[in-house]
Amino acid sequence: MTDNENNRSFDIPSAPNQTEEPPHHFDAEIPNTPKKKARHGNFSTGFTPRRETSSVPPKKASDSAENPTKPATAHPTIPPTSRPTSHEPPTPSWERPIVIDKAFERIRFFVLCVVMVPLSLFAFWPSVCDIVHAWWTKLDYGHGFFVIPLVALFLYLRLDTYPGTRYRLTWLGLFPILICGSMRFYAANQYMETLDQWSIFFWILGVVWFFYGNRVFLWALPSLLFLIFMFQLPYRFEVLLRHNLQEFAAQFAAVLLQIAGEAAIPIKSTIRLSTMELAVEQACSGIRFLISIFAISFATILLIKRAWWQNILILAIAVPIALFVNAARIATTGILLLHFSGFIDSITPEHRNPAAIADEIAGISMIFVAFGIFIAFVFYLGKVFRKVEI
Repeated sequence: MTDNENNRSFDIPSAPNQTEEPPHHFDAEIPNTPKKKARHGNFSTGFTPRRETSSVPPKKASDSAENPTKPATAHPTIPPTSRPTSHEPPTPSWERPIVIDKAFERIRFFVLCVVMVPLSLFAFWPSVCDIVHAWWTKLDYGHGFFVIPLVALFLYLRLDTYPGTRYRLTWLGLFPILICGSMRFYAANQYMETLDQWSIFFWILGVVWFFYGNRVFLWALPSLLFLIFMFQLPYRFEVLLRHNLQEFAAQFAAVLLQIAGEAAIPIKSTIRLSTMELAVEQACSGIRFLISIFAISFATILLIKRAWWQNILILAIAVPIALFVNAARIATTGILLLHFSGFIDSITPEHRNPAAIADEIAGISMIFVAFGIFIAFVFYLGKVFRKVEI
């Protein structure tokens, strides 16, 4: 054989469906070319960085061109798994959700109504009788008949946020019960009936806390605080408050009469007019308006969800509204006696005083004025400060 014959090159025909794969240059990707399977231990030079390829291969245009009858299938994207970090603190026990056992809740509520309510009435029966007698005889505490139904209504309206309870008892609930026992012991020795009445409030708090636990106690606490409006004020505090409010009401009512064009001179708790003197008694001190508007403000806080500082404003506005409305009632009574004495005498029975009838007419009209001012303030507060989504 000659050298020319040894150097001959033979062309090997390629397969009919086989395409020649162009050579790769390092790790660069060439489009529209099938990739080889990744081998373990591939060498990567330092000239080009290694790329992280996803486990799902991208869709190629050549696949759909070669197989037109094969439907294109979308590869699902596998979300990255989140690994729990060790630095996250565990969820506290009081924030973990509790499955509400409705059968157990009904049984416990039935037992409390059958056992605890009669036992409480038996233990506090003298104080309960004094409280109901004050509701019936004293006009300043006549609203007490509506307190317990309103508390039940507030709890019913918040049942959708009931947090649930556990099967065990909460021994921290014995602390308010201990305070109740101490108050009753001190009231019995010092003959303080009002203090004995206020011990019922701590008894109710302790029973709810002991049988229902921390979550239900905190859930029901705002509604249970409304119970304070059914008790009488302590005697010494009530006398001091009445005396100060009585003089302030006389001074304020004289100013309102002067604004209305009447000659009014305040002398302590008496207003001297042109033809008569208007005495401001203790019943006209304004405690009735003050307690009533405070109760309405507290009920508004429970029913309307507002920011905490708005709740403070709604509760604080009760004081100026009560003072203004009470002084306006006294001034209206004086105007009725001065300019409408004939009409007042015509509607006054024989056994009644015309001044008392004028005071009742002014008091009923001022109730609507007080409600109107309070509703207007709450409405204005909601319009000025409202949530805006950004």
